[in-house]
Amino acid sequence: MTERLDVVTRTYEYQRAQPALFGGTMSGLETAQLALDGKLPTPPIVATLGISLVEVAEGHAALEGSPAEWQCNQLGTVHGGWLSALLDSALGYAVHTVLPSGRGFTTLDLHVRFVRAVTVGLFRLRAEAQVTHAGSRTVTAEGRLIGPDAKVYATGTTSCLVLTAREFTFHDEQSS
Repeated sequence: MTERLDVVTRTYEYQRAQPALFGGTMSGLETAQLALDGKLPTPPIVATLGISLVEVAEGHAALEGSPAEWQCNQLGTVHGGWLSALLDSALGYAVHTVLPSGRGFTTLDLHVRFVRAVTVGLFRLRAEAQVTHAGSRTVTAEGRLIGPDAKVYATGTTSCLVLTAREFTFHDEQSS
């Protein structure tokens, strides 16, 4: 096969992550609300993936993204990694909303179950997540990807380890 396909270029802009914002005096819910209101920079991964935070409340978050050609795998369907990242982002924001000031988290596990294929013909996907357990050391959440047709395209769960500000502070490798 010698057929040459068109080359397509995709560009995007993002602001550098500012992890110091998460160790301050604001709760996770306050921080998430500022992000939703556009008063904090969009995390680089969210900008890169072309998804948007659209809703937050205590223990709940929703993000949306539109399937696009650049996300497709060799079969012409949207790659499971993009779908997982959309769902993981909603789960992470939901977890963040239950954390007090001075706390962060890291993912212990993520489980995604794909229910049906996603193609670029699907206009928009919504990832909705809610916390199912909020302990002092672990938080769990569950979520689902829903299409504009109200069908579920994937479900997922996560467990996260709650960290103190000291545990999630970024260290400069040169000063270590």
